[in-house]
Amino acid sequence: MKNITMQRWLSLLLIVMLVVLAGCQPVNGVDLNKLIESSSSVKTSQGTQTITFDLIRNASVKPSEEQQKMLDLFGNVKLSITDMKQQDLTHLSVKGTFEYAKGKIPFQIVMSDQQYIIQVEGAKKPIVLHNSGGASMEQLQSTLSKEMQEQMKQLQKKAEQMAPTFVTYFGTKLPNPKTISITDSKQTINNESLNLKQVHVEVKGDELLNLVKGFLTNLLADEKGMKELIGQLYDLVLPLAQQAMKESKAQNQESPMDEMIAPYLNNKTLAVEFAFTFLQTNLKKTLDNYDQSVQEALSSPAGSSLRELLSEKNYLKLDLYVDSDLIPRKSYMELLVNFPTTGEESVTGMKVTSTSEVWNINKPVTADTIDVSGGKLELESLNKPGKVLQALDSKSKLYELLKSDLHITKKEINMFMDDSEDIYADSVKPYNRNGVVMVPARFVVEQLDADVTWDAATQQVSIVDSINGTVIKLNIGSKQASVNGMIKPLEAEAELTNGSTFVPVRFIAESMGAVVSWDQELQMVTITRD
Repeated sequence: MKNITMQRWLSLLLIVMLVVLAGCQPVNGVDLNKLIESSSSVKTSQGTQTITFDLIRNASVKPSEEQQKMLDLFGNVKLSITDMKQQDLTHLSVKGTFEYAKGKIPFQIVMSDQQYIIQVEGAKKPIVLHNSGGASMEQLQSTLSKEMQEQMKQLQKKAEQMAPTFVTYFGTKLPNPKTISITDSKQTINNESLNLKQVHVEVKGDELLNLVKGFLTNLLADEKGMKELIGQLYDLVLPLAQQAMKESKAQNQESPMDEMIAPYLNNKTLAVEFAFTFLQTNLKKTLDNYDQSVQEALSSPAGSSLRELLSEKNYLKLDLYVDSDLIPRKSYMELLVNFPTTGEESVTGMKVTSTSEVWNINKPVTADTIDVSGGKLELESLNKPGKVLQALDSKSKLYELLKSDLHITKKEINMFMDDSEDIYADSVKPYNRNGVVMVPARFVVEQLDADVTWDAATQQVSIVDSINGTVIKLNIGSKQASVNGMIKPLEAEAELTNGSTFVPVRFIAESMGAVVSWDQELQMVTITRD
């Protein structure tokens, strides 16, 4: 299944705010339930958005040198989306800038149901990320039958179409907050003057528990609505489940679980009643114990922190400007969160503000594209910082931000010797060989975000460090290794132990720009790299 794109996350943020303000009761003649339904039905649009993050400092506490550096850099951060085009539910383009103390970093992102293409100032070429967690959608689907692939596509399409229904159902179950009002307002959006309704909402932290309780109460009371929703979910997943059962049977891979599930796949009424009874029973149990559970949580060791978060000092303020169709066209949001503190912390809270404007609602919109004819850099994920830095110009602001300011490549690996507590498998446990600490090459190298390959024919290990470009080659049984083509001596030859290649720790670490230290008392070797 594809990842949620940035536009869907931004939409989700808006929907969450709508859910907070919406309940069953109209305000000043405006049906807030209809407002949620209209908002979630937006398929295409253009717009802009600005989000700022401000850290609240404790003036009476002097931060450490490192804390002061972070506060100076990121005490105020702004994300400005200057051009957002949603072509449909799975195609979107975004242009904007990320602004922090050292300046602005422009970026452009184009998203589809299969990949993200990112063009950011400082990148050598456009960066491509696939939406399936490291493998392209084509690679993922190649493991499935054609029939299953088709069912997956249909499930995705139907789920997107049904999203407004689910959002509306849950959104209408919340009671209105204490502070809510609706007034007429004239606003300019994309150089167009519009007569809109301004929905003003304020929710404080001390209201949240009652809002949650009201939400659960309304869910429990709506038996008909819950059964209808379960029925829609049943219809959504049934074809996929049936196809999976069919293929399992054809391949003689049936399990006892299949026999348990089969009656429900063939009887919608039975399936809906079973799921409904399960949900209702647990909802009722939760509500019956709600007040007691809340009191227990507030009285627990973490209760003081919870009370701090649920205090009136924390709040959400929202001004939403909607048109005659009750579709949001403009918004302003302010969220203040005071962190539970002991009085000694240098940061006591965070304030988030967001403004947005939207136009061309459900009109033809074409997402921008990024030209990759001059080449592109394919990344399996963002989980390997070295790979990310390799795609950037080392003199760019983004490189400096990630490497020097955020230290994304900083690593510390602690490994206990073989006579210590057995926390490693034998294949990755270091050992002492005549005074030389031997460590598993693959384990250490991959922990340092480098790549390692093994050639069984030549008994050779090859290591490529994406951060500094170092290439290391060594052979089993040899006391020499090659580092960037230069022959280097080893304290002890590389050897195979328990199916893994072990090498002297100091050689492998220092060749990759890391530092080795030894704790005699703990019998622990530590490898660190900035």
